Amino acid sequence: MSPLDRHAERLDAIRRAVLDGDGVTDRKLRAAAAGGGPAPEPLSTYVTKVRDASYRIGDGDIALLKAAGLGDEEIFELTVAAALGAALHRFEAGLRAVAP
Repeated sequence: MSPLDRHAERLDAIRRAVLDGDGVTDRKLRAAAAGGGPAPEPLSTYVTKVRDASYRIGDGDIALLKAAGLGDEEIFELTVAAALGAALHRFEAGLRAVAP
């Protein structure tokens, strides 16, 4: 049994909770944040930064989102979705790298 198979139920539960669960943001927008799909600016730039260089996020990034009308809960949900998407992408790439 592969590591992915062993953890498939848990991974699916996390995906469902973050992407399909109730929230203040639209499910399609959370899916876009997780998968790198299209999103309006400044959100697109922000979720790309979360996925690729989260250590570079600062107060200015959050201020831009708030100026665009996003609230704290929306920013939180989209940040978690983008981080989850990045984590799953890296996890799956790691599994492929060590697959026989």
